[in-house]
Amino acid sequence: MIFVVYLLMNVVVGFWIARRGTSDAKGYFLAGEQLPWYAIGGSIIAANISTEHFIGMTGAAYSVGFVVAQWEWGNWFTLSVLLWVFLPYYLRGGIYTMPEFLERRFNRTCRYIFAVASLILWIVAQMAVVVLAGAKALQGMFGLSPLWTILGLAVLAGSYTIYGGLKAVAWTDFIQFLTLTIGGAIVAVAGIHRVGGVVALMHAEPQKFRIIYPATDPNYPWFGVFTLFLSIGIWYNCTNQFIVQRCLGARSEWDARMGVIFAGLMKLAIPFLVVIPGIVAYRLFPGLQDPDQAYPVLVRELVPSGLAGVVIAGVASALLSHLSSVLNSSSTVFTMDLYRPLLKPNASDRHLVRVGAWSSFGILLITVVIAIWLAHGQHGVFYLIQDVGAWIAAPISVVFLLGVLWKRATSIAATTVLLFGFPYTAFLQFFAFQKIGFLKPYDNFLNRTFLVWVTCLVVMAVVSLCTPAPPAEVVDGIVWNRSFLRLPVAERALNRGIRSPLLWWSVLVLCAFGLYSYVIWFQFFGQKMLSGI
Repeated sequence: MIFVVYLLMNVVVGFWIARRGTSDAKGYFLAGEQLPWYAIGGSIIAANISTEHFIGMTGAAYSVGFVVAQWEWGNWFTLSVLLWVFLPYYLRGGIYTMPEFLERRFNRTCRYIFAVASLILWIVAQMAVVVLAGAKALQGMFGLSPLWTILGLAVLAGSYTIYGGLKAVAWTDFIQFLTLTIGGAIVAVAGIHRVGGVVALMHAEPQKFRIIYPATDPNYPWFGVFTLFLSIGIWYNCTNQFIVQRCLGARSEWDARMGVIFAGLMKLAIPFLVVIPGIVAYRLFPGLQDPDQAYPVLVRELVPSGLAGVVIAGVASALLSHLSSVLNSSSTVFTMDLYRPLLKPNASDRHLVRVGAWSSFGILLITVVIAIWLAHGQHGVFYLIQDVGAWIAAPISVVFLLGVLWKRATSIAATTVLLFGFPYTAFLQFFAFQKIGFLKPYDNFLNRTFLVWVTCLVVMAVVSLCTPAPPAEVVDGIVWNRSFLRLPVAERALNRGIRSPLLWWSVLVLCAFGLYSYVIWFQFFGQKMLSGI
């Protein structure tokens, strides 16, 4: 009953929030630029956290352990890059979408390539696979048919998203952020209590708290794990529409920056909600045939019926918020980066809003078909999403990074990298790491992605130096300068002292370094101390 009531309330709130303010393009796609910092930060987390985490990441932690926490902890760096490098330009430039940035900095070809690649990735990896994870969750908890679960979740998320745009998505995301945090905490606390506490769990399963694995590990090599922020991380947090779009809807630059810092602090806490429970499940229920069932088993076996409704509502929140966020961003990119420039450059705001709604419906339909097809196979959700994302991450992160940091980067070089990166990734995955002897031991998507990133970096630098430099009027307002570090003049006086973004960013960095230091210490020294007690 709690679960059903929560789902209905979520849809009602979404429609209530969207009842006004979505008639023009800025209202529909950017929430009228009225979002406060806490809504931005909560929405970023809710958009990012999905059943990929509660099902996929918990399942990965069940299989290998705490190393998967790096996918969350590593965000301190990439969110810092967003905060200090990309975000000031995005906001001051008044852009709607990330592909729009590529056209301003380079050319339309880059914009269209990125838009199409993003749509394909989002539909397959960020929507269809996530809906599949939700179906797995509810099948494990309720025994529901995956087919009907996929259809039901798609209808729920699509209803208020299609009607209300980003405003409905962001505020329902914030509510869902609170719910998923409470639900996740219930399971984490119940599990930790059952095993006698975190210290007892570390004592009992020390091998599960390793974060550094050999460079030849097939799944989590240390080099690939700790360099993923350069390729996958920058792409995901700094160039990804459904993450950045919340910041574009901020009521001020201070709100946008503080929202990012809030999201970064929450990222540090997420492993305690999804990774630790995976290790708890391994301790209590070893031998599960499908690791992705670890979280549903914990809910079913440890959480009392009433609280289980809250937990399941939290899992549903994670799914609905992620699905609605990606759906809204997909329709934004389709409408603003493909439909308007290619088919109707002079379209009115009302027409664009209508196209955004209909494109959301079409994208959702495609998502359901792919999710139903995937449901007939056996797929590890977390690893599948990461592997698919790695195909486009490296070339895009290089183009954005050099585009905003290096005046000499040219449009020909950017186009070359985007066209080169995808087939080169295929070459490495299906030939080089399979056939070339010295590469075989390092065959892993993280290692491959870093090699693609380095190669694309070299290609873009060489081609840029061999082609005419872009005109100064094109790059002067886009390439990073020191003024980006400070808030606009009108906001500085009001946001000093305890309200300073620099202060709270420093807290984020110190917390991240403290957590890393402890876990690495435990792997190399703490385990020996425990074994000697």
